[in-house]
Amino acid sequence: MTDRLRTVGGVVIDGIRSALLRRPHGHAAQTGPGMFVAMLVLYAVIQLIIGFSTSDEPRMLSPWGINTLLADTLLTLLAAWLLAVMCARRAITWGVASTALAATTAVGVLIQWPLDILVLRLTEDGHFNAAGWLYLLGRCWWLFALFAIARWLRPRRLLANLAAAAVAFAVSAAPWWWLPAIPLVEQDYEALAALENQTGDDITGTGFEEDASAPSFNPEDLMYAQPLLMQNTIAALKPRTPGKPNLFVIAFAGDGSENVFRNEVEYASLLFSSRFDAQGHVLVLENNPASLETRPLATLTNLQTALDAVATRMDPAEDILLLYVTSHGSKEHQVLVGLDPLPLNQLAPEDIAQALKTSPSIRWKVLVINACYSGGFIETLRDDSSMVITSARTDRTSFGCGTQSEITYFGRAFLSEALNQTTSIPAAFADASASITQWEKDAGIETHSEPQLASSGSIEAKLESWSRGLPAHPPIPFAPADEAGNGLTTGSGE
Repeated sequence: MTDRLRTVGGVVIDGIRSALLRRPHGHAAQTGPGMFVAMLVLYAVIQLIIGFSTSDEPRMLSPWGINTLLADTLLTLLAAWLLAVMCARRAITWGVASTALAATTAVGVLIQWPLDILVLRLTEDGHFNAAGWLYLLGRCWWLFALFAIARWLRPRRLLANLAAAAVAFAVSAAPWWWLPAIPLVEQDYEALAALENQTGDDITGTGFEEDASAPSFNPEDLMYAQPLLMQNTIAALKPRTPGKPNLFVIAFAGDGSENVFRNEVEYASLLFSSRFDAQGHVLVLENNPASLETRPLATLTNLQTALDAVATRMDPAEDILLLYVTSHGSKEHQVLVGLDPLPLNQLAPEDIAQALKTSPSIRWKVLVINACYSGGFIETLRDDSSMVITSARTDRTSFGCGTQSEITYFGRAFLSEALNQTTSIPAAFADASASITQWEKDAGIETHSEPQLASSGSIEAKLESWSRGLPAHPPIPFAPADEAGNGLTTGSGE
């Protein structure tokens, strides 16, 4: 038993050495599949510890997280086999696999975890380029660890070792650029909603409260109605106005348990239609029991359909898309998409990025994410021709939501106040950010949400040119949506 424990310890040390770019000693050279299983158990335990330390209560063991762990393990095994074959050490494949899996664990804990924290801090401080390079370094570190293992297998063969490491890296790491990586432990949103419904309190610390009432509808009928409802909504869009940049707006209200998000997108629809010359170019997706027959659901599928439809109506070189997403948000940087009892997928940054890959492509974009922790969407969505606005930092909650709220702090500050005073989106953001900070101070909120803006000279020049050409329109007062699902009740005659 003592010898086995020493061997296990030696393999772990070799994994750490590989992660630190030092050649392993080869403690696993004579081991079999049992050692690989032992490293798998260690890997799972470490992932559980990380998951529990980075997620909020109530927690759950994620089935998809288990799939992620097993897939990563199988890819590591395949990479180890390739290393062993290319380095002419096929006889010790299980030993190589054990060392590689120990290195996977060590790279995750010693390299990627600290770098991810540093990336978060740099992003919060606005150092996006440095954050991007550090993130890339963390994801490529596995290549260096594989090279260290190759040096153990076949010393003094630099080019051959580099080639073997590159092939193993391509097999084991490249798939994660497009496969979803789900943590092993995550917050249990269903249990969270149940607890909130029982207590009526905000137990998340996010500033949100859930509505305990459940919608009454036939889920199957509702889902079958979506294609026709989307078709009719898209058909109602008007052609672009030639001779000038046109604004097209898609507003997305994710959470159907509270009216605050529906109020916000309905008001955004009215505001941009009436004040920003987007009449007939606004498409609203919302989850709310009051509008199931009049508005398509806010789902990823409908969002993709809406973006594709809008792209075909835009001049991709001249027109501007404004996507406004509002809902709850999680520390895992997902926007809550929910309308019980429908099993709807949550919205991650990668989902929005993929949905924006339309044909023809949409060049000019303003992407507004109003949710807790929404700063975590910036890095995935930003580019030279996009402006990304979020209502909070990547590690901060936003405020003003709940069953007693008619509109969020950010929606009130940005939409109903700032954009009623100026047609400049960057200026409106600056005014809104200042207002939110003051409201949070007045409410005794010590941890401010700190809204974020990621921009470029190209998109700002485009927006400035567009806003100068807007006709003068009066402010549009905010009012909550009516109970019949017919938009907002306002004094504008709309």
